[in-house]
Amino acid sequence: MKTDKHIVNFLPYYSSKNAVLTSAVFLVLSFLLSSCAQVVTPGGGKKDTTPPKVVKYSPDSAQVNFNTKSVLITFDEFIQLKDLTNQLIVSPPLNNTPDITVKNKTLSVVFDKKDTLKPNTTYCISFGNAVQDMTENNPVDNFKYIFSTGNLIDSCSLKGKVENGFNHTTEKGLMVMLYARFTDSIVFKSLPDYFAKTKDDGSFQINNIKEGKYKLVVLKDANANYKYDGDAESIGFIDAPVDVTEKKSLLIDLFQEPAKKLHLKKATYDTYGRIVFVFNKSADSLEINPINFTFKKGDVLLDYSKNKDSLTYWFRNIDKDILKLQLKNGSKVIDTLEYKIITKEEALKSKKRPLKLYVVNNLNGSQSVDLNSELCLQFSQPIDSIAKSAGAELKENTPNAKHFELSLDDNEIHKRVKIASLVYDSTMVIADPANPENVLIPGHYKTVITSKENAKYQLFIPPATFTDFFGLKNDTIKMDFKTQEEKFYGTVKLKLSIPAPKGQYIVQLLDDKESVVRYSFVKADEEIYYEFLHPQQYKLKIIYDENENGKWDTGNYLQKIQPEKVIYYDGSINIRSNWDLDLEWKVTEDKKD
Repeated sequence: MKTDKHIVNFLPYYSSKNAVLTSAVFLVLSFLLSSCAQVVTPGGGKKDTTPPKVVKYSPDSAQVNFNTKSVLITFDEFIQLKDLTNQLIVSPPLNNTPDITVKNKTLSVVFDKKDTLKPNTTYCISFGNAVQDMTENNPVDNFKYIFSTGNLIDSCSLKGKVENGFNHTTEKGLMVMLYARFTDSIVFKSLPDYFAKTKDDGSFQINNIKEGKYKLVVLKDANANYKYDGDAESIGFIDAPVDVTEKKSLLIDLFQEPAKKLHLKKATYDTYGRIVFVFNKSADSLEINPINFTFKKGDVLLDYSKNKDSLTYWFRNIDKDILKLQLKNGSKVIDTLEYKIITKEEALKSKKRPLKLYVVNNLNGSQSVDLNSELCLQFSQPIDSIAKSAGAELKENTPNAKHFELSLDDNEIHKRVKIASLVYDSTMVIADPANPENVLIPGHYKTVITSKENAKYQLFIPPATFTDFFGLKNDTIKMDFKTQEEKFYGTVKLKLSIPAPKGQYIVQLLDDKESVVRYSFVKADEEIYYEFLHPQQYKLKIIYDENENGKWDTGNYLQKIQPEKVIYYDGSINIRSNWDLDLEWKVTEDKKD
């Protein structure tokens, strides 16, 4: 654009003739000049997909005898840094993160003055995909700068995979760490000599390691301090020192150690007469003692969860404005809590959720009951009494089918009521005493509902049949449901071959959400039948239950105990209606069958 001489000479003439015109011309020319100075991306053409390229390192890449405090890396185009905090890895780790900045085409790395690089050590600064060009955000894939404070670049590497010991899931960002010293306490006190982070699939690779043997530990490092902080974090380890000159892939199980100290995680008091306590572990000998009030016998119920890691504290007939509670486990006081009492009247009038005896069933809205299963009524509060001769009725909705009254004997309430841990999980099950061999609503020890397929039933329980812990009574309960057809289900016949166990094996059939559908305990080769299965995808899983306590046990780092082995059947199991599936599974000691 040619504007220099002509425009400069042109302006004085018009400025003397007409100030307004001069101003207008000046504005137009300023706009034109500024437009000429702007960098504009040309329209059209092929989109730039090429990442920046390094044109100069200072010091050179793979520099030996490195002894400077800074590094400059120049690229062939303007660059930027994105998500550097999450992608930067310096191995071996430094006490302080280097100051990393960008100016135009140059990336600058300045080490903290307080940090001293180890002698005769190869360092790798990995930027991941953080270095990108300015225009199209094309990343320099897995960009690294490597240097050595000694006279050679170490070239050993180690790769492997980390899985959750219980369910084989993988996770990104777990810290895989190597230590040149083998003391157990080093993971609590010192930074590792080398480390890498896992990818989404759990895989990892540590490069530029010095020859030798190392202690290997994996951490889910919650506070990013490169140290193990005890049972608050997950850990995995290899039992023996790892020789990095051996070209093999490692598999490490990640686990969380059982909590050593019991503490209260959460306490919820949001309605009359119920406080829910949640703990970090099983509370084996818990006491809850009122400090400022003495309850009468029967006015307090303790409702433990199955694993005893939560407890619902039910209470009634309190005339205090404040309730103070002391929580003890054995002889140790865990916590002291204080609550402003929610009165029964306030709870009854609550707009959010008025106090009421709610009753739900376990049909999940399908109105269909599985053959050889149970039908349960679940109450929002513990049941205190059942009215005699209440007129409860169960009948089959077919012509000439007989119906019968249900026995709701108040004397049998403690056999019939199971108080469970969560809201809407206090369970009452009702039996038909006239037909014990064909129980439709099972009693306490029965699990079989009926063998009659595709039968329609109606359950009727009149109001005020049940009275709960707070004196509230039920509304009318009426349910229409039917049993499934037998041809709806599928069957699995599993022929299992196993090595002789130290303890026993737990064989589990799981749904796609990893919930246990069926399970068996086995100690030798066996054929297992799973009948009345819904048509869907399943998994098979085996737990090596060495101590025969009927559950999976986690590991312990200091005691060098690995979590109990878990093996999955290779592939999913597709069950179809009216279909029998034969499976053979030969299990070996190898985790990956």
